Amino acid sequence: MRIYKYKLSDGYLVPDENGNITIFLENNLIMIYDDKGNELKDVKFKYLKDEGKLLDKLRYLANLVGMNIDERTILAYPNFNQRILMLNKLMGKIFEDYVYTLLSSKYKVTRQKELYPTLYSFTFTRWSNRPDFIVENKVVVEAKVSKNNYQQTLDYSKYFKKGIVVFPFTGECRVPRNWLCFFNLLKEKQRFYLVLESLLSSSK
Repeated sequence: MRIYKYKLSDGYLVPDENGNITIFLENNLIMIYDDKGNELKDVKFKYLKDEGKLLDKLRYLANLVGMNIDERTILAYPNFNQRILMLNKLMGKIFEDYVYTLLSSKYKVTRQKELYPTLYSFTFTRWSNRPDFIVENKVVVEAKVSKNNYQQTLDYSKYFKKGIVVFPFTGECRVPRNWLCFFNLLKEKQRFYLVLESLLSSSK
């Protein structure tokens, strides 16, 4: 369980190590108490920087898949970088589930399948060997929310010549030869299916 100290300023919660408000956070459970032991439920957190932009995207994505989220479990972190990390992590999970739903409705899909055994305990070298999805055992589909890891896709390309990295909105993307980047999937589902069909038909 994480414990943070806050104070009220202009009606909003702001981080303060000496604050009189205590926040208890564990996974998706959050409890907020004042110094008299009263639980506070209708208080709002103040944005530290521009995390509101990512929150808008998270709300849009969560609404699209019909998921209820408690934004307080993200904004409870007193550090901006922590908030962004948790926002991207939650968006990534929701988007990955969304992509799986799209793929599995039309194709045979394996998820997080290990491509080869790793020897990390002996070599202490990490290799990317679990693609998000393998479609029809021909094409890798990676779901990302901000940018992809080029080395990761390069590792996968040694086993699958064709692949596609998909994003819910825009993002930063660099891929190996014969791989594709696909942006704005939430608004371009039908075009995504067409692109994927093309990759599948050209893969042996």
